Amino acid sequence: MGVIRAELVLRPAGETFRRTPVPGAGVLRPMWDIGHRMQGGTPDLYIARVWVEFAPELAPGATAPVRLLPLTPERWRHLAPGDRITLYETAVAGGTGTILEVQPPSTCAGHAPRP
Repeated sequence: MGVIRAELVLRPAGETFRRTPVPGAGVLRPMWDIGHRMQGGTPDLYIARVWVEFAPELAPGATAPVRLLPLTPERWRHLAPGDRITLYETAVAGGTGTILEVQPPSTCAGHAPRP
């Protein structure tokens, strides 16, 4: 698994802990609900670094295309365009992403995703 492109919609500032924009340069590594469940049914969350495409940041309540670089890519292989994933920085969901594209590793060649 290489890079995943998604359309990310952040929840407004009053609905979640985030009050400042998400930095666009790949420094944020939030957890994501990508559909896997732990015993008992709770979401099994996985980390992916986030790059905001075409912008230096993404403000609370805003929408933008992003690139995700999963820490454990093998766990993300089931995702396909149209699938929805949920961003978590705390116990409260901070945003929702819709998968736009899944790029295999060969198109990334070990390089950081570029917006």
